[in-house]
Amino acid sequence: MILVFVLILFTVLTGAGYHKMSNQIKDIGIQSAGDEMLAGYKSELKDMVNVMASTLSAATEGMTDEKEIVSTFSKLARHVRFFPDESGYFFIYKGSVNVLLPIKPELEGKDLIDLTSANGEQPVRSMVEAVKSGGGFFEYLWDKPGKGLQTKLSYAKKIPNTHYSIGTGVYIDNVDEKQQQIFKQMNEYTSSFFVKGLMGLIAIFFLIILPLVIFMVKSITSPLRKLTDVASEYSRGALDSEIEYTDREDEIGALSRAIQRLGKSTKIIMKKLEQSQSND
Repeated sequence: MILVFVLILFTVLTGAGYHKMSNQIKDIGIQSAGDEMLAGYKSELKDMVNVMASTLSAATEGMTDEKEIVSTFSKLARHVRFFPDESGYFFIYKGSVNVLLPIKPELEGKDLIDLTSANGEQPVRSMVEAVKSGGGFFEYLWDKPGKGLQTKLSYAKKIPNTHYSIGTGVYIDNVDEKQQQIFKQMNEYTSSFFVKGLMGLIAIFFLIILPLVIFMVKSITSPLRKLTDVASEYSRGALDSEIEYTDREDEIGALSRAIQRLGKSTKIIMKKLEQSQSND
């Protein structure tokens, strides 16, 4: 019973250990996937802004009229969309004054330096600082069409040879959705593998281990029970009881032979006692 309990405990602990390890691997994998996606998005944002900034700079080279410059920016950048859900677009500022904001054109021409998001962030102020430092990333809450306020990662830099800056961003919920998708796939795989592994362990336990344990127990307890009966008969003087297992090469065999020798020795002693009594 102890042996069976130990085997069951070992199986349970092994399963629990695997489950914990698989969860840790899932967490690490999901976090790594999220980090890789963010790194990829950052690289993509930076590349797109650099290309568009160079394009706008070349398109307005030599222009001095502000309206003409802004009109050219609008023609080239207003209708540009990217990412699978077309949530990507470019925004252009002159200092903190918005010049181009395709999803909210009502803000164009306004100084948005004090614009504050729902969580207290000031994205335009962060953008101005990023541009001053030569270009950089910043995060803030912004309205995503059809999904409301979502965290957005943006990159902005100065358009070469102008007083304007350009930027774009990606909504972080894209990363979260991808992480959830990866989590679901990994969870389904590990759960399926765990169930199959558990069923395999149960099958091995009941078809191999348990029968083997029962056989081992019986191979020990049954001979011991019979040898105990023989020893009890010896104690009552029945020294002619048949002894089995003397041909075995294990401890049971050694015990059987020892009891057999004891019986023979006892017979010899009793015979000598009988002869001594008859002589008297």
